[in-house]
Amino acid sequence: MVRTDLTIRDLMEEKPTSRWDVEYWNPKFQTMMGKISKTYSLKTLGDFISLITYGQVGKRVYDTKGDVDYIQTINIQTTGVNYEIKKARITSGSHNDPPRSRLQVGDLLLGNSGMGGLGKIAVFFEKVRKVNISQDIDILRFKDINRYFVAIYLKSEFGNKQIWIRSKGVGAPKISFDEVKAIKIPVLPDKIQKNIESEYKKMSVYHDKAMEAKRKDDEVEYKKSIETAEKMLKDLIAKTEAVIRGERKDVI
Repeated sequence: MVRTDLTIRDLMEEKPTSRWDVEYWNPKFQTMMGKISKTYSLKTLGDFISLITYGQVGKRVYDTKGDVDYIQTINIQTTGVNYEIKKARITSGSHNDPPRSRLQVGDLLLGNSGMGGLGKIAVFFEKVRKVNISQDIDILRFKDINRYFVAIYLKSEFGNKQIWIRSKGVGAPKISFDEVKAIKIPVLPDKIQKNIESEYKKMSVYHDKAMEAKRKDDEVEYKKSIETAEKMLKDLIAKTEAVIRGERKDVI
């Protein structure tokens, strides 16, 4: 049964960043958001985003001797960035390497389009590696909220479904900056956000071990480490969802 308790004022408050279509106002979406505990205030990502941009636009010119790694949505895997898939390098300072999209430690990466890329999430950790991105990836930087919590939230049922519901297009769905900013997010206590960060980083240790094993062609170690990372991530997402629903107090 479609909700009839939304007032014109409710609709108009949503309108600037959402759509009048049936999909957005689908009862399933409204029911999902209704599962969020009333304990937490509900804001939008736009309240916390200090910068949002996308990668290089135009012809891609790869350079095997280039000193900048170039990643695309295919490189964003469940547990983090995998440079071994479709390896690509570009020349520093070239049109493929605009300063605005050169990655910084702590950047949150969001796949912004495509059936296979939309909604992919990773936090960039590399302190030494120079990396730039394709136009199919957004960079999000935040203020007053923990990026690791945001990453896990966007991977959860609450965040991921919003990405897809808010995206536009049929064959190649895409989410705009305005739609990203409109994503609703509960504000968890700082302690819980820090614990999510701690657990995320523990998971990333195994992701890094898996990537190192991949570079050494050690498939046994790669499989062992990536499976551990995936299990830890799945568990963290489930615990975070339970906290958001008010079913548990923390993720640890």
